[in-house]
Amino acid sequence: MAKKSSKDATLAPLALDADLRIAAAPALRDTLLKALAAGDAVELDGTAVAQVDTAALQLLAAFSRDARAAGLSVTWTGASDSLQRGVAVLGLNSLIELPARAGVN
Repeated sequence: MAKKSSKDATLAPLALDADLRIAAAPALRDTLLKALAAGDAVELDGTAVAQVDTAALQLLAAFSRDARAAGLSVTWTGASDSLQRGVAVLGLNSLIELPARAGVN
């Protein structure tokens, strides 16, 4: 997971790893909790995600819900096809709010 500093003037997007399956869930959870604790808007980059499972998607959904409840915005710089499919299959579009795919209305 990429690290970000809450003191940076412009925060770099938090880049998600290529493998977001259950073995990566503890590290993903820690990273997302730190981002939430920083109290800043969060920008996620999911373009490198090649493999994702329900555990990681549940973490992303809970993080998005908790961030919004705390008044923090969560935006995405991009999302891989694998991430888009996983979110769609589980019906998490309204929680995770990935960016629209190019050419899709």
